[in-house]
Amino acid sequence: MRVTPILLTVAVMITGCSTTPEPAPAQPGVLSVGIGAVASPWQDRMISNALYTPLIDHDPATGKITPRAAESVTGTPDQITWTIKLRPGTYHDGAPVTAGSYVDAWRKVAGQPIPFDRIDAVDDLTIRLTTKSPASYVPAFLASVWALPVRAGKELAGNGPFRLEGPWDNEKGGRLVRVNPVGSKARQIDLRVHEDLAAAFDEVKAGRLDLVVDFPGSRHQSMHQDFANRHAVWPKPRASYLLFGPDLPDPAARYAIALSIDRKTVATGPLDNQFDPATRLYPPAVAPGERADVCRACNFDAGGAKALGDQAGLKAVRFADGGKGELDAVNNQVRTHLGVTTGDGPAVEIRDQRFTFDSPHQLFEGLDLPAVKPFLDAAAASGDPVVRAENYRLVENEILRELPVLPLWTEHGHAVWAERVRDVTATAAHGVDLTSITV
Repeated sequence: MRVTPILLTVAVMITGCSTTPEPAPAQPGVLSVGIGAVASPWQDRMISNALYTPLIDHDPATGKITPRAAESVTGTPDQITWTIKLRPGTYHDGAPVTAGSYVDAWRKVAGQPIPFDRIDAVDDLTIRLTTKSPASYVPAFLASVWALPVRAGKELAGNGPFRLEGPWDNEKGGRLVRVNPVGSKARQIDLRVHEDLAAAFDEVKAGRLDLVVDFPGSRHQSMHQDFANRHAVWPKPRASYLLFGPDLPDPAARYAIALSIDRKTVATGPLDNQFDPATRLYPPAVAPGERADVCRACNFDAGGAKALGDQAGLKAVRFADGGKGELDAVNNQVRTHLGVTTGDGPAVEIRDQRFTFDSPHQLFEGLDLPAVKPFLDAAAASGDPVVRAENYRLVENEILRELPVLPLWTEHGHAVWAERVRDVTATAAHGVDLTSITV
């Protein structure tokens, strides 16, 4: 059939105007996943869990360790010297994964997440790690993306259940292929980068995409209504805090500010349903032990806040840092409910705390808090998870009494999936578990 120049021109114009090509029809065994931009795929918890096998899984609530690529992890009673025994393993290109692979990778991590003194490869399957001080949180590091055997220049040649087929494209994504097929579990995963995750959400709703990870608050209601049995929400290791310094030493003034912030209104409004109101000092993703009650300073009480503010003679306060949305929100809440001036007066820092591994210990780095140091040191020096949890709770109780640090909100992730997708689970450790999904 002869195509006329006019028709050809129209076809080119239509193609040129389409910013997102129509995805191919769903294929058996192939899972299509919409994601946001990812700078380093191996640093993304969800993707790295498919490409790599972590040394261990670590449950911050109980301290339980489950060996994965490691055969065992043991620490000396003083929590300073750690021995990691490896299972024999290979990278996707056939090269062996040895103790040296991990040592080389850990030495290249910028801004060491734990205070290493020495890291040695005792033999091909044994790593010895020595810290500068007691560090019972080493297992949390070993379970993190920062402990993966990432090779320089070959970041995506992993040792996990999936390999990357072809190069990774930061603007488009990439395809993962299962190394050893498992029953009806997804054999291939198309990770598609979407600039507009709301549009990706709608693609899942229309049946043109299998799953989308994270999306704006404009789709939050639809998640519950249209995907009542096909959505997941999980805690992320990120939280925001107010840090009160010597400029504002009066606990009454600090509590006035704490009670003046309606966290739920901020979380569902300016923060676009991506965060939850904090209920305790530690976010759920890193919290040891159990605590069901909401901390006093985490409540909203406009009347109580105003009374405490008047009692403390609080007239002005200046908030600094934080993202524009939360900075504006905190300013507005405090002005509205306390009737004080914001922008001058005592300085209060808004800290966006991203936990690189799942331990509360990171929250206190760089903070001078003499009252809680004995409890922090005791937690770091104990090999008993129950004792650690007790000491972290003592830290929490002390901080919530004088309030040098005030919890605001904690981040969560969310996903929805198509009817043909089954066996979707999500955890703080890995986000959505791509390895378990059936299509």
